[in-house]
Amino acid sequence: MFFAGIDIGGTTVKSTIMNEFGRIVYQSTIGSVKGDPYQLAENIATGLSGFRSPITAVGLSCAGTVNRITHTITAANLKWMEVPFESIMEETLHCPVAADNDVAGALCAESRVGCCVGEKYVVYISLGTGIGGAFLVDGRPFRGFDNTGGEIGHFITHADGLPCPCGGRGCFEQYASSGSMTRRAGVPIREIFRQVRAGNPQMIAILDDYVHELCIGLAGIVHIFRPHMVVLGGGIGAAGEELLGRVRNEMETHCPSIPNTPMPLFVSAMLGNLAGSVGGCFLAGDIMGVPIHVEDMNALLRAK
Repeated sequence: MFFAGIDIGGTTVKSTIMNEFGRIVYQSTIGSVKGDPYQLAENIATGLSGFRSPITAVGLSCAGTVNRITHTITAANLKWMEVPFESIMEETLHCPVAADNDVAGALCAESRVGCCVGEKYVVYISLGTGIGGAFLVDGRPFRGFDNTGGEIGHFITHADGLPCPCGGRGCFEQYASSGSMTRRAGVPIREIFRQVRAGNPQMIAILDDYVHELCIGLAGIVHIFRPHMVVLGGGIGAAGEELLGRVRNEMETHCPSIPNTPMPLFVSAMLGNLAGSVGGCFLAGDIMGVPIHVEDMNALLRAK
């Protein structure tokens, strides 16, 4: 049996095919398509056509809001409004298809084979152009009644603050996304961290201010959910200890949480850009009732 995981973003679409033993047997990356889900489905099928065996099921990890009641996806970066992409993909690929939010897919992968295996209370935060979130509560994904829970990028951290494309003001992602930091610095994330390592005082101040804004949101989330672990993923999350060390210090110094209780563990996501598509593979296995067991974790990590 072969299970495909499709990670759909606004710029690229990453596909991974695994067998039931968790071995990656095929990967592809294609450009995304905005505004035409039927063309995107055809392009995904073409990208998978290099794999010659039948695909048992497909799991989609998609940016945006995935509503499990209406089975539709709304994604601004794809120019989709309530698009029934599951059914479009089923008609195109002729196999069962299920969809989930891309951050939920990443947490699924990390909780099964990544940084938070065995953890029951986890907050996963994806720090990219925006901010995405996903949660494990008592070992199970928290989704809200319609699968749209976890939109922490639009958690209000500044009353009547900066306007957000969602229509609100003061949203978390306006202050703590990679976009917020690059707008202020005028250079890409990698260059910011390079200059911080070189001792540039301006970039150090920008990074410290960014971490302060990030921890304002983290403090509220930690108070509400009391997770044992907070996983930082996405573009900035990949900075590892350069970011995590500052976050831990800021949280312990200025956001002491509930008195006399330990801080959660702050860790970096392990699977990187592979997490969304691997999470899709697990989702595909789940809808067929086939638990995928990864037998060679080192090979999986090398694939990223």
